[in-house]
Amino acid sequence: MVNSIGQLERNVSASFGYVKKDLLMLNDSVSDLHDKIQHLSLNNVALMEKLRSLENALVKDEKKLKKVAKKKVAKKKVAKKKVAKPVKKVVTETVTYK
Repeated sequence: MVNSIGQLERNVSASFGYVKKDLLMLNDSVSDLHDKIQHLSLNNVALMEKLRSLENALVKDEKKLKKVAKKKVAKKKVAKKKVAKPVKKVVTETVTYK
């Protein structure tokens, strides 16, 4: 059943209209996805920069801690106690004879 040529043209035109509408919707969706990806990419870059700065700060703190740990604590000089050697007493008795 062949429709009139006018009817066929209208049907084809309507089909192309739907295809065009679908393509525009698809284009909008892809554009939205592209924008979201760019936003996520910018967030990723910002987070990576923050991570690097925190890592650098941590490294600096570790270096400071190592310097503090390497410093020798000033010890008080304590004079050694001299142990007195036992002195032998020489007993000299004077004997007096009467």
